[in-house]
Amino acid sequence: MNTTTAPWPRRSYAWYVLSLLTLAYALAILDRVSIALLIEPLQQALKIDDTQFGLLQGMAFSIVYSVLGLPLGMLSDRRRRVTLLFGGLALWSAATIGCSLATNFQELFIARMLVGVGEAALVPVATSLIADYFAPDVRPKAYGIFVTGSSLGTAAAMAMGGLFLDWSERLIAGMPGLFGTMQPWQMVFVLCGAPGLILALVLILTAREPARQGGAIATEPISLKPVMRLFIKRPGAFGLFMLGAVLNLVCVYAIVGWFPALFIRAHGWSAAETGKTLGLVGLPISIFAAVNSGWVMSWLNKRGYTDAPILCAMGCALSMVVFGTAACLAPTGNLALVGYGLNALFLNWNTSAVYTGFAQITPNALRAQVMALQTIASGLVALTAGNFIVGYLSDTVFTSPTGIAQALGTVFFCCGLAAFLILMASRRSFREASAELAATEA
Repeated sequence: MNTTTAPWPRRSYAWYVLSLLTLAYALAILDRVSIALLIEPLQQALKIDDTQFGLLQGMAFSIVYSVLGLPLGMLSDRRRRVTLLFGGLALWSAATIGCSLATNFQELFIARMLVGVGEAALVPVATSLIADYFAPDVRPKAYGIFVTGSSLGTAAAMAMGGLFLDWSERLIAGMPGLFGTMQPWQMVFVLCGAPGLILALVLILTAREPARQGGAIATEPISLKPVMRLFIKRPGAFGLFMLGAVLNLVCVYAIVGWFPALFIRAHGWSAAETGKTLGLVGLPISIFAAVNSGWVMSWLNKRGYTDAPILCAMGCALSMVVFGTAACLAPTGNLALVGYGLNALFLNWNTSAVYTGFAQITPNALRAQVMALQTIASGLVALTAGNFIVGYLSDTVFTSPTGIAQALGTVFFCCGLAAFLILMASRRSFREASAELAATEA
């Protein structure tokens, strides 16, 4: 490793780049989850069942998203990160538009895989860039802002998905010569993917590569050994923290993938009404939670809680058990919406905790790789399981028309409780790893 020191980038410019990264995150989530609101038209057009739809939301995306995360993380620790992010953003946006061309399950599966290829670059690259744009005392707040992209993307997928369905029908009816051969669900994919191509150009033209801070630039041959040594030395800090966070994400992806179906099937809401309502309710609450999470961790740190990220992730897990389960099993749509809103208050605490926590205990030269491993675990376990298990339970166990509610409630209670207990067990090791890295970099 080469030892280097450099001044921090100008704060105003750092916030500008952060805004681009946050918008990229929002578009990634929009392109990833907008399919959730299209469950009914897609099932009718492509003749797919709930299990296949769960695979489209989960495995089709996560299988490549996970596999490519680590090599892209290694490249991020060695190459220009802005260029990697530009390529990923352009690819996943084009692939989202490509979903509109699918005529069967297999073709849509391949298009979703290409979305995953592009998005695999986002988290390793963006979290590494943020660590080099913001000093440690500001970094939790910066990560909190970055996580608002997830809220913006999810809310946009719900609210804009419903609006896009309405707009698509009007465009097709009003301009039959141009859009007459397309169905509304196809237009939604086009409208979701196009903004990312514009943002990719803005990013590559205006975002500069920051100097790597912390005195560590990876120069050794690509190898997993340095990262593995971290996990072997501190299995609680790295392994248990990652496992607990991933179990939280199982619930998060279940919300994104199946909550629209909950309101449509169990409570009789239309797809457009569901999307608009969930988006309008979830957007301000989730953004508040994402921003608030960074301030909460900073507040806890100032009061001596060096395991603040773990505590925030535990808060998210407890919310899943209580508010998430209640929202699934609520007897009316309005009560389910209340539970959804209360759970959204803590939903983004987990993601902010992951980004801040791993930056707090991982040396600079390995941060992108550790986040890539987190991405792999999130994709292979959380994204795949969160969508597949709910669909499988709905098809085979809770087979009534409203069985989606019981399937979701089961996932929320079991995974949320397991996450809480595992995260509690990781606190001591995390505190020790944090103190060790702080002493090394002092």
